[in-house]
Amino acid sequence: MEIEERLIQILSRPAFEKNMAFMDKTRAGVPRTFRIDLSIALTDQKYDMGGNLFYVLNGPDSTSYIDVKFNALDSNIVPFYQQVGLVTPFRTLYITTPAGQAGTMTILTGIEAPDFLEVIDNRGATSLDMAGILAELQGDVVHENWGAEIAVGNAAAVQILAANANRKACIIQAKAANTGIVYLGFDDTTATNKWIAELAAGMSFSVDDYRGPLFARADAVGQLVGYGEW
Repeated sequence: MEIEERLIQILSRPAFEKNMAFMDKTRAGVPRTFRIDLSIALTDQKYDMGGNLFYVLNGPDSTSYIDVKFNALDSNIVPFYQQVGLVTPFRTLYITTPAGQAGTMTILTGIEAPDFLEVIDNRGATSLDMAGILAELQGDVVHENWGAEIAVGNAAAVQILAANANRKACIIQAKAANTGIVYLGFDDTTATNKWIAELAAGMSFSVDDYRGPLFARADAVGQLVGYGEW
């Protein structure tokens, strides 16, 4: 009941009634949308429309954009990407669609912003990037790759893991029965004097922010390592 009474008080304010009376006589505050086909390259395409709010409501991706001039052909170019807008008076728009793009961009325009029209956009809080971060924190249900132990000698470096764009983390461990040292590196030039980690028997190396290849070389023949990535 307390919330309902508060709402009644707000709606009964003289300022609200005055604003509603103004809205009844004009289209101020009413948003309008139009769409631009980004696959069609155009230069200074003229749009005769008045307003003071210009906002890119949606686009195919975060890199697609348009160049806009307000009111005059010799005005400065303003690039607009998805979820970018501007509050400024305009009567005419000149829009350039750069070549090499695809998809559709939705534009929102309006009059009397911010008094009677304001864009509220919270998509950033629930974006696909956030979903990707959550997936990274949770880890995978199914592993990417693992298998039988790999023999490492002292003649040449052996690739333990290939580059994997889907990798979230990986681990390499020297077998407890090893008698030598296993050296890890990023390529086949890994050696006993060129390495990122050295593993004595039973020691392991793990990383959760590298998706490239990993190689191993030992200071003795017949050393074994186990591995896995997910």
